[in-house]
Amino acid sequence: MLGGILVVAVSEAAARGRLGVNPVAGIRTRALMMSEPAWTAGHKAARIPIGLAGLVMFLAGAATLILRLDEDTTGTLVLASAAAAVLLVLIGAAVATPAANRALVLADEDEQH
Repeated sequence: MLGGILVVAVSEAAARGRLGVNPVAGIRTRALMMSEPAWTAGHKAARIPIGLAGLVMFLAGAATLILRLDEDTTGTLVLASAAAAVLLVLIGAAVATPAANRALVLADEDEQH
């Protein structure tokens, strides 16, 4: 559950400009790491898939604690939710990168004028 909350909190902080480019937390594609505006734009674009990844992680943790499932079912739930969360994070990165690239182009155009 805590992992899901952490994923959403980090992503949201980056999208709001409260967490700058860093080597530890956030979506770290080459395009996002190029500048603060690219970082923020990419995280804003990825809010929905990253938020869903965090929600999946949170709900899987809650279900594990509340439902008291047997070991096999718990293992299956954890693996399935982890796979879903990874897929959603990859989708987030795929959405974030073009948004970051657009921010980089806009910044270059602003510098030229």
